[in-house]
Amino acid sequence: MTKLDVIVKSVSAETALIRRVVFARADDAPLPGYAAGAHITLDVPSVGARKYSLVSADTTPSATAQPSTYATAVRLEINGGGGSRYIHALKAGDRLSIEPPQNNFALKPPIGRTILVAGGIGVTPLISMAAELRASGHPLQFVYAARTDTEFAFKPELFALAGDQIILHADDSAGRVFDMASFFTTLAADERVYMCGPKPMLKAGMDAARKLGWPRDRLAFELFYSVAAPATPQPVTDGSFDVVLKSSGKSFRVPPDKSILDVLIAAGVDPMHDCKRGECGVCQVGVLEGTPDHKDVILSANERATNKVIQICISRSKSPRLVLDL
Repeated sequence: MTKLDVIVKSVSAETALIRRVVFARADDAPLPGYAAGAHITLDVPSVGARKYSLVSADTTPSATAQPSTYATAVRLEINGGGGSRYIHALKAGDRLSIEPPQNNFALKPPIGRTILVAGGIGVTPLISMAAELRASGHPLQFVYAARTDTEFAFKPELFALAGDQIILHADDSAGRVFDMASFFTTLAADERVYMCGPKPMLKAGMDAARKLGWPRDRLAFELFYSVAAPATPQPVTDGSFDVVLKSSGKSFRVPPDKSILDVLIAAGVDPMHDCKRGECGVCQVGVLEGTPDHKDVILSANERATNKVIQICISRSKSPRLVLDL
């Protein structure tokens, strides 16, 4: 993919830990357009590729169709892989190359009101969604959860976009995390939900949607990666084995050229999943019997040793049979 040479136009603090960075071409020529939910990819020295969502609260169509700048926001992760530290060290005038915008989290044509649910720095792609919805006249509600009141970024822009349809939830003030299950029960059947945040928030949302019997396309999500994973996981090429689902007792044969996830989707089970590369943890399920052959890139050494969970999009089995908590 052809890279874009850009310079850092400005760097500003959104919160104590979040920096907004604006990029532009050196000659201020227009950049490739994008739609809400898109991200750019930076090649961070000594770290590798890192993807960051584009942020735009501008409701003018040309703001993203023919942008003169790209803006993103990054939270500093002290114990992360180094990408956030690199971004936080950037200053106006720095030059770098980026990949043009790509989008794996685009808005679908809305039916009723669109619900945007953000957790922490996961707010970034949803701001652009709110702007796109506002520009087209579609109703929306914005839910923004953070650990503390001091961690909310882009508040002026969000209130301008969502008005009285914004819910701010600070865990420390409320004394608990946001109650996704209760919130989902208040939504009308024609309201689609888009979520972006850390894995525990997404899991709570997916669990709630599943219990309520929502159709799969009603909840769209994107995981916020505090530490990005390598782009090339190990291939799925090992021998066949059987997978048994606890809930139904049904058994499925997993051949060498297919993943557990592939087999279950083909059988109509359709578990929650996202990246299909063993990077995000969304497809993780419990292992009740058998020994997984872990091929993901997110489990800790201790988690691998206990063999209590498996990423079904890529990991396989060392035993002839796995019984999964599905």
